[in-house]
Amino acid sequence: MTAEIADRLDAEAARTPIAEIAGYLQSLLGQRMAAYLADVADVKQIGRYQKPQGPKPSLATDRRLRAGYKVARMIEGVYDAETTKAWLFGTNTRLDDRAPIGALREATDDDQFAEVVRAARAFASADG
Repeated sequence: MTAEIADRLDAEAARTPIAEIAGYLQSLLGQRMAAYLADVADVKQIGRYQKPQGPKPSLATDRRLRAGYKVARMIEGVYDAETTKAWLFGTNTRLDDRAPIGALREATDDDQFAEVVRAARAFASADG
């Protein structure tokens, strides 16, 4: 994974409408797990975020969705959807043996989000 690709994904995650991000994560992970990643109690909320006139997520939920999108696209760009899901749900030594999806759900500050992004980048760079 080159710095140029990582920068492009940063920009893409920041600019992509949340409706598209929610749709991508729901398609990749399923509605229940996308809601889990975002720390949203009502799983149907992910579907509501996809509607053009739907509700907007809170800042914390928005950050989790965008970070989830970024790491998923990073890994899927090198591997495939199945490997991306396996990485998100598997334990990760770079995250103190936590699953990345859980680390994203619990993230509240820049360092915690960056930790997951670094782990994804390291994984994506292993074959890249």
